[in-house]
This record gives sequence, structure tokens and C-alpha cells, in this order.
Amino acid sequence: MPLIQQWYGQLPFHLRITKARKTKFGDFRPAFQGKPNRVSVNGDLNKYHFLITLTHEIAHVACWEQFKGRVNPHGIEWKLIYSDMLKQLMAKVTFPTDIATALKKHLKLPKASSCSDPNLYKVLKRYNGESELVFLDSILEGQEFDFQERHFKRGKKRRTRIECVELKTNKVYLISGHAEVGKLTDV
Repeated sequence: MPLIQQWYGQLPFHLRITKARKTKFGDFRPAFQGKPNRVSVNGDLNKYHFLITLTHEIAHVACWEQFKGRVNPHGIEWKLIYSDMLKQLMAKVTFPTDIATALKKHLKLPKASSCSDPNLYKVLKRYNGESELVFLDSILEGQEFDFQERHFKRGKKRRTRIECVELKTNKVYLISGHAEVGKLTDV
């Protein structure tokens, strides 16, 4: 893609496509001990999620090159750079309408990652193909579900997280409403 090639030509970084990681979609490491800036992006992301994550990480490179670590990683300076780069990307790529709408909202107040923006994350997940998993906030209070190889019962929603009782231990956990869960049973 010409825009990505342009950024790659303007900013010094090494790109690595990685296998799936549970804790992050992408990563930026500044130049260190003779190694160039490094960007990694999970290779299992759908094409839209991959492009948005890659743009997010390249924005870190641009911010690092401009401010050399004197600003917060997801501070106002990075947000301005990232927003500008996302606008450039949206001008060059025809995103499906639902993703374009979510990205426009995301641009108003960019988050530290796409999964920190529940609306954008849910829209991007639609393009991953068929899945037996559902989002926790889409199931009813009292329903049981599996999450991270443990069995839970959904409780009340707090602000952004949901109280869930692990059935084996009776411990209460707060789980994000946009966590993907499986094997629902009736109330």
C-alpha cells in the first residue's frame, strides 16, 4: 500500500509480523543499542484491524522520532499524530461503512488500543469470520459462560466491567464487557 510505504520511507523502523498474542495486537520498541525502532503487529488480525494497528504503532515511531521519549506514550502529542495518520489512512482505504463510522468516533478521542475502544473493537471483530464466542455484555445476567478455561455466572454490570462469579471457587471477578466468552447456558 503506497501510504504505508511512504511512512516506512520517512520513518526508520523494522516491521515484524508476529504470531497471535493474547495480551496485545501490536507493539513499538524505540531504537536501542544500534537496533532500529521496531514495530510488531499480530499476523492473525483481519486486514482492517491489521491496518489500524499498524497505523497505531507507526504513530508511536513518528512520536518517538519527534519527541525522543519526552512525552507520554499515549499522550496528547501521540494522539494528534495518530489521528492525523488515521485520517490519511481513511482517505486512501475504503473501509466498510460500519468500520468507517467507528473510526470517525475513535478519531475524536483515540484510545491506547483498538480494544480499549469497545465500539471499534466490536466492529473490527465482525470481520474475523465465524466464531462460537460472544461478547460478555451481550449475554443476560444469571447466564453461565466459559472464559479462559473457567466457568462463570454473569452478574451485574458496573461502569465498564461486569461482576462474574467463578462457579468453582465462588470468587467474584470484574471482566470487561467486550471480553469474548463461550458455551452459554440458559438462565
